[in-house]
Amino acid sequence: MVKLSPQRYVTKRVASSPRRIRDWRDAATERASRRDAATVGGFTLVELLVVISIIGVMIALLVPAVQAAREAARKSSCGNNLKQIGLALHSYVAANKEFPPGYVSELKSNGDDAGPGWAWGVKLLPYIEQQALYEKVNFKAKVESLAAEPVRMQSLPVFICPSDGEIEPVIDIRLNVFFKPTCQMAADSYVASAGTVRATCIRCRDHFDGVFGRNRPVRPEELLDGSSNTLAAGERAHRWASAVMWGVVAGSRLFDNQHPGYYAGGPGFVLGTTFKDGFNICDTQGHDGNTSITYAESFGSEHPGGSHFVFCDGGVRFVRDNVEPGVMNALATRDTMAEEGKEDPIIHESPF
Repeated sequence: MVKLSPQRYVTKRVASSPRRIRDWRDAATERASRRDAATVGGFTLVELLVVISIIGVMIALLVPAVQAAREAARKSSCGNNLKQIGLALHSYVAANKEFPPGYVSELKSNGDDAGPGWAWGVKLLPYIEQQALYEKVNFKAKVESLAAEPVRMQSLPVFICPSDGEIEPVIDIRLNVFFKPTCQMAADSYVASAGTVRATCIRCRDHFDGVFGRNRPVRPEELLDGSSNTLAAGERAHRWASAVMWGVVAGSRLFDNQHPGYYAGGPGFVLGTTFKDGFNICDTQGHDGNTSITYAESFGSEHPGGSHFVFCDGGVRFVRDNVEPGVMNALATRDTMAEEGKEDPIIHESPF
């Protein structure tokens, strides 16, 4: 018995030793896990600021790229609109041997408009797949009449520049008598070129040197500069003034959106003028308060760096706004050279 006791005691100790080792190991592992979880579960303020800074830099680089891509798509769509208008003009000329008049109106004794006022855009309806709408036009009715309302309130996507985010779908047409609204009309983004003559000036209205003016249609053979060197139409964003395609309301006023209180005559709704300063003109500071001095009739675009123009050959070009203004005036006229061999004068300086 004495000999067996130590052996039994030793055996007992040896048998219990692995279990204790496992308990110690499990306890150590649990403590280490808790320690690691407490260490890895959060991050410092410095790390947070670094992450935020990286995200900010990525956004700063990505947002302008996305905006530029969107503007490129809008710019392409705008050029395509004018291309369709140019093709419609070609089809009209092929069928009628002349360009449509800028607008049609009877005259008052003082030379001002008397209506009906239907404009060049209406004449193009059959050539832009709008024959049904064209058949609704009563050319004997005034454009502001109740009978013409179903037509003049129609907005056509081909006449809207997608970059002109400020354009109002429908605008009020106001008369010069207390600026009273006489009707509403769907707005658009493009106007035809009257040349260097202000179409809103009663004295100059029938002496336009461009392709479009009151009542008189221009024949292709009158484009002595060539159809590829003569402007047909261009952009006018709402930032400058409103534009419409349907017609001119007699006695209406075109308000200058850059300079409240300034306005031009009603023909400026459908016709544009190239001034001595070109287009995309934003500065009229220093002029007096005479309401006849305004750039509301000019061309202007929301596209960065320039504006789209369609030429009489149907071609569309993006003209940079830093182009020499004299070049723009030459492009706007049917004949750059006068009969005497001298350059045609610009009838109105800046703006007269």
